[in-house]
Amino acid sequence: MPSFFRPGLAILAAALLMTSIAFAFSAPLSDEAVREAYFLGQRRDDRTAQFLKTYRRYFPVPESGPHVFVVELFTPYAQAVEASSKHGAGLSAQQARQDYQARGDSLRVGVYVRYTSTYGPGFPYSPDKVPGQTGTWKDFQIRLMLNGETLESRSVRYEGTRMGTGGKGGSRPTGFIVWQEYDASNLASTDATIEIDTPDGQHLVAPFDLSRLR
Repeated sequence: MPSFFRPGLAILAAALLMTSIAFAFSAPLSDEAVREAYFLGQRRDDRTAQFLKTYRRYFPVPESGPHVFVVELFTPYAQAVEASSKHGAGLSAQQARQDYQARGDSLRVGVYVRYTSTYGPGFPYSPDKVPGQTGTWKDFQIRLMLNGETLESRSVRYEGTRMGTGGKGGSRPTGFIVWQEYDASNLASTDATIEIDTPDGQHLVAPFDLSRLR
């Protein structure tokens, strides 16, 4: 190989290595990473939105039953970006660092469910309509799997969603979000999958490559 090709190949190899490092998931975050996440979140523009979109998977409306329309897997870095974007301009980089330390490192799963004409609050939950023991979010089975092995979540919580109906501040329920948190340390694989089983038999799969997420 001619000698003048070698410096160029070396530069290209170094650039590829730096790119893979820059986008590889890691925890805990360095001070520099927290600062980068802070400034990205403070932009609150298309760049911020597009970045967070890479941590989400979207699903079409089913023929019947609940609509699981978004499934997200947020790393500590993505959570730091989101937290910064939700704060006003008064948030400082130092406060963002303190918020990150208080929040700690976790993988956060979010499953967003919308009510439909065949699934919603107050419906008669009979076996021939929407099977389930409770008729609530607890009938949804959500699993985070790494390299085919199911992880155990360290916390689960529920958040209802509503939409304003106009008039005197009225609103109606539109669905809910199920949040799960997992330990982000000592991950043995970057091949992550979120599986959701709905009470009416839908089976949804959302794959993520942690090596491509920060």
